[in-house]
Amino acid sequence: MNLFRLSWRNIIYRPLASGLAVLLLAAGVSIILITLLTTSQLDEKFKNNVKDVDFVVGAKGSRLQLILCNIFQIDNPTGNIKYAKANAIKMHPFVKKAIPLSIGDNYQTYRIVGTTKEYIDLYNGEIAEGRIWEQPMEAVIGAGIAEKFHLEIGDKFAGGHGLGESTHIHDDMMYEVVGILASSNTVMDNLLLTSLESVWVVHAGEAHQAKGSLEIKTLSDLDSNSKDSIMTLEEFKAQNTLEAEEFVEEIEHHHDHSHGKVNYDSLLAMISPLDREVTGMLIQVEEGGKAKLSVQGTINTYEGMMAADVAIEMQQLKEIMSPATGVMEMLAYVIMIIAAISMFVAMFNSLKDRQYEIALMRVMGSSSGKVFVSILLEGIYLAILGFGLGWLLSHLGMQVFSGYLTEEYHYDFSGWIFLSEEIYLLIGAIIIGILSGIYPAFKAYSADISKTLSK
Repeated sequence: MNLFRLSWRNIIYRPLASGLAVLLLAAGVSIILITLLTTSQLDEKFKNNVKDVDFVVGAKGSRLQLILCNIFQIDNPTGNIKYAKANAIKMHPFVKKAIPLSIGDNYQTYRIVGTTKEYIDLYNGEIAEGRIWEQPMEAVIGAGIAEKFHLEIGDKFAGGHGLGESTHIHDDMMYEVVGILASSNTVMDNLLLTSLESVWVVHAGEAHQAKGSLEIKTLSDLDSNSKDSIMTLEEFKAQNTLEAEEFVEEIEHHHDHSHGKVNYDSLLAMISPLDREVTGMLIQVEEGGKAKLSVQGTINTYEGMMAADVAIEMQQLKEIMSPATGVMEMLAYVIMIIAAISMFVAMFNSLKDRQYEIALMRVMGSSSGKVFVSILLEGIYLAILGFGLGWLLSHLGMQVFSGYLTEEYHYDFSGWIFLSEEIYLLIGAIIIGILSGIYPAFKAYSADISKTLSK
């Protein structure tokens, strides 16, 4: 008698009870696996993107926001800081690297980042095609960008103002793709990198906007002398229009009409070095116990600037996330306990209906040990089915969810990665199946054959 086939037939003979036990176990397994797949990929991306960055320097505000924006590219800047002042940080004896970042534009919601070549070196980036930028308005794009938008060497694109859906496109200043990075599994895969000068040139006109207070005042708030100097709405529009026209003429003056190119040196000369700004600086310090304290203390004395310690903020971020993952894991374990009870009830009820069948097996020569094993096999079958269904649902669900994550946060996630924890989860599911079948198996093992057949 084939015990495996017999146990399988006993399961499919009661599809509703067996199916409920399998679905409950699958639900628990899938929740645990989705949590593991998400957290493991997040941890990997945190590790890959933080690299050797000790501090992020930027405008005063939220330290966590400063790190999320400048390292992970998933939040808005806290503001801009003067490049001349931030660049002076390099002079600190304990500063090993200081890499500037200028963020503010996007291409199809993917960020255009002005920086230096050190940024690519920080992530051990390699050029797969083309070369590094050599002058303003040349761009090196990540592997993910090249694949998604089918951009190639020599293609041109225009950046849009802002980090989301753009309301203004800088179509008068086109970037040219001169290099494509090899995939590095870092944030660079979904960035468009260019020089700081490119960002300054594109936004050169913003310094020429009319300055004034947006605070609303009534006539009673002003003294008699101020009332005489109030500018009417028509006068305000006329002055802004005149300034805009003058600036456009100034820009056109710096075009090389014979070759259709912009003279970027002339445009940069229009921007005072003291007015050039960046979003942040990635700081790597020399090894040593006092180095971090010394650098952070110096930076925090700068007016309008602060230094966010990456290690501390990352720990706080994990603490923020841990309650949510903890609740999901707790829910999954509760569901698996319910699944174990459901499997036990299904097998125990099945045993009551099969007492005569089991007695006949014993009469026909099956030993009590074989009967015991056949009942245990049913529990193992149910556990394997529950794990298999849960495994499939979790990986398919993660693959579907990864599309949303990639579209929303521009990070590549996948449902088709496999963790060592999955083996332990399978073993745990089999143990649940065995535990659920032990008591019914023992009852079948110790059943009184003569008493059962006499009924």
